[in-house]
Amino acid sequence: MTRKSRNGVTPEAVIQNLISSLDNSASEGIRPSLTYLIQELLNYFMLKERQFYNEANSSICNGFYQRNLSLSFGNLKLNIPRVRFGNNFRSCLLPQRWKRYDKDYEEFLLALLSNGYTKAKIQEICKSLGIAYSEVAMQSIEELISQQLQYFKTRTLPHELFAVFIDAYNTDIMEEGKLKKLAIFTAVGIDLKGYKHILGYWIKQGSENLGFWTEVFQDLINRGLSKVVVFVTDNFSGLNKIIRKLFPVSDHQLCFLHFYRNLKGKLTLKSTKQIYTLWKKIKEAESYDEGLNYFNELVEFVRTYNPEYAQQIEMKKENYLAFLKYPEEIRRHIYTTNIVESINSGIELMRLKHGGYFHSYKMLETNLFIQLSNLHDEWLC
Repeated sequence: MTRKSRNGVTPEAVIQNLISSLDNSASEGIRPSLTYLIQELLNYFMLKERQFYNEANSSICNGFYQRNLSLSFGNLKLNIPRVRFGNNFRSCLLPQRWKRYDKDYEEFLLALLSNGYTKAKIQEICKSLGIAYSEVAMQSIEELISQQLQYFKTRTLPHELFAVFIDAYNTDIMEEGKLKKLAIFTAVGIDLKGYKHILGYWIKQGSENLGFWTEVFQDLINRGLSKVVVFVTDNFSGLNKIIRKLFPVSDHQLCFLHFYRNLKGKLTLKSTKQIYTLWKKIKEAESYDEGLNYFNELVEFVRTYNPEYAQQIEMKKENYLAFLKYPEEIRRHIYTTNIVESINSGIELMRLKHGGYFHSYKMLETNLFIQLSNLHDEWLC
């Protein structure tokens, strides 16, 4: 016996109509879309829902109203059935009354944001895929990011860490119609079990100073950090002084890789080979004393070219050589701030995708949250 709905449409007829539509599209050289198939099936299922509701509640049909529903694979044009009596009929297939998109659609937009796409690019992608772009959905995602970012910036930190790495990323931001330069300082920690933690970031316009570093370290302490074996940083102004004051028993290692890069910039091209040889001997020294001997030799070599710079690096030799106090298997992890530079590389890619600068602090912090979240998930894998 053939099954029929109240309006005479059978399930077999619906499927046959879909197949016929596909055949016609194929004969015309048009590839049928998944969006169309899902749209027609949903329309049919909602018809069946109305039929069951009418039979159970002694109601009758009352036409349709049109509604768009944005999904991650396309925009559906739905015919929503209405009933004559009673206000309780609503298809269980539809999202909440005020929503025009589902969870998958939100995750689709978030995935595009996570890959560094601008709003303009996301709109372009949605258009090319036949998906409606929802500014409401985008705002909802941005609010979620803002909430998560606030939690990230204030969450409790581990009490003890083996190492804390601090490095800076310099960029431009548009403010009041003008491009301004700023630096993003990011701190990453390694706990006593070897797990990495993103501790926080701080944005600064202008040069860093003792007052700035006091605020940064007070923030870390207020959130629970009290013991650190070694800090690994670039040679920032005022930083060494605040570490000695607030973490007096901690070692402070200045990035040894940046040290070499700076050396090349201060000396002649002719001296580069000799500098690299001495730098490598220090890096591969078997003991602190051996490394210190090579470092003194390097200082004297630099003095013949640049006496002022030689005096500067000599005053900081304990900070450049701190990594040599540790076992060989640990040294390679603490002689450089490269662990933070992986974060900076991700921010750099996002900056380039946005046209070479960030258009607002909100955009900057959104991209920071995405970059930090992605890296955190990668570290957990």
